[in-house]
Amino acid sequence: MQALALICPLDISPADRRWIEGVRGRHDPQHGRVEAHFTLVFPVQGLTEAVMVERALAAAATTPAIGFRLNAARAVADAFSPRTHLFLMPDQGEAAIRALHDGLYQGGLAASLRADIPYAPHVTVGAFDELADAEAVRAAMGRFEIEGRLRALQLMSVDGGEIRLLRAFPLG
Repeated sequence: MQALALICPLDISPADRRWIEGVRGRHDPQHGRVEAHFTLVFPVQGLTEAVMVERALAAAATTPAIGFRLNAARAVADAFSPRTHLFLMPDQGEAAIRALHDGLYQGGLAASLRADIPYAPHVTVGAFDELADAEAVRAAMGRFEIEGRLRALQLMSVDGGEIRLLRAFPLG
């Protein structure tokens, strides 16, 4: 069954993109299906595309491009499975990304917000069966600093293993 999601792809340097996608290529099963991104609205079933478009248009019209800096990695237990994810975390832009997330979950999306899972802006770069494996990759990554901007929301269709871009909404 199709679900809909809203993401923001990363506008980053080609070298930083190669680095992130290299990590994802080795450790993230979503690599090749969707580019590195911040998820703003997690996949939701049962909502119409019109509801998602209305929320995306409203948010994009009032949100300027968001600058961010990723400089930390964190291993995080999955809320729905025994797996562990490896996230890149922003130290700059986090408040603006969180505000965009919160603003999207208004109106027709309000009932879809999972209040029991606190939102932490992140870019997923890996999924692991064991926490120790995620921590080993985190340690091997060393220090990094990736600066970029979020310039658009993208409405995505998630249907089984297929992820498709439906529409983009420039910020600002």
